[in-house]
Amino acid sequence: MSYFSCQRHPDIYEITCKKLKRECDMKEFFRNFYNHPKMLRRLILCFISVCIMRLRVSWLDRLAWGTDPCSTTTLAISAKLGMSLGTFQALFNLILFIIVFWRDKKQIGFGTIFNMFLVGYAYNFMSFLMDELEIDYHFPLINFGENFVLSDLLWNLLFCVILLSVFVFFASIYMSVDLGTAPYDALSVIIANSQKKLSFRIIRILWDIAFTILGFAFGGTVGIVTIIMALTIGPMVTFVGKHIRKYLI
Repeated sequence: MSYFSCQRHPDIYEITCKKLKRECDMKEFFRNFYNHPKMLRRLILCFISVCIMRLRVSWLDRLAWGTDPCSTTTLAISAKLGMSLGTFQALFNLILFIIVFWRDKKQIGFGTIFNMFLVGYAYNFMSFLMDELEIDYHFPLINFGENFVLSDLLWNLLFCVILLSVFVFFASIYMSVDLGTAPYDALSVIIANSQKKLSFRIIRILWDIAFTILGFAFGGTVGIVTIIMALTIGPMVTFVGKHIRKYLI
């Protein structure tokens, strides 16, 4: 289009510029998927981290001490609808993905896709495996003298600490490889970036608390693990991620 044509038809010029900008944005969006150093290592670490993070949901769910706020909500709603968590999680994430794609495409990457479809089905797989192997959570009592007995409650507490530690470690790896975030996590970033009054840490805590309340309203299990994850997991993952990033990529 010539300069004089643009002068005579400014509306056409504006439409053309918007079209070119959209095309450039899409090219940049697809470049961000693969244009990272040590891409294969990042992909492998991201895939393993997502799988392990989500496998622990089935363990926490069976302990009945609660799980992370997002899983608390999706487990409760999928149970109400009579759907498997895998199917419901995929649909739920797809809705959130559309919002993220519209507001901030930079949050999207392979990690986003892994989270959308591996999360629920990893839970289904682990639950199926536990049922087939008839794994229960009634641990044996172990006496350490007369004053201390490792009871079922203490076993569960120890197991929760281990699971939470594993989650923090692999969540830190997942964030450090920088291949996009889960739609649930990306929305909290978008909300934080859209205002200047509250820090991201406060926004993230409020976001998790909101989903904790929503999950409870739908009959989900809200326990001590849910509260801990809602209030502390975000800062803990950030802290650990800063210290292990240099060893990963």
